[in-house]
Amino acid sequence: MSELVKLHIDQEKTVRHSAYTSYLVEGLSPKEMDSILNAETWEEKQRNLIRLLNLHDNDYQPGHSLGNCWGCGYGIYGIRHFGGCLIVDIGNTCD
Repeated sequence: MSELVKLHIDQEKTVRHSAYTSYLVEGLSPKEMDSILNAETWEEKQRNLIRLLNLHDNDYQPGHSLGNCWGCGYGIYGIRHFGGCLIVDIGNTCD
């Protein structure tokens, strides 16, 4: 089994919105991105993203709880493909 890649997560500074911030997520495999993007429902897309963010370490928030933080705290409002990355829209405040 191959070692998990540490994800690079960066605030996407070209996208501005008052309710959310967009983040560029780099490092997911094509298969992992497909499991998110090709999910049948929005809820399944969110669950797959949360699971994968929790599985990988990242350079944005130490540890393996970024998926829970985004999904259960701030809220995931958009997921889209951009090149070999995902752009994920996260709420600016914790509900």
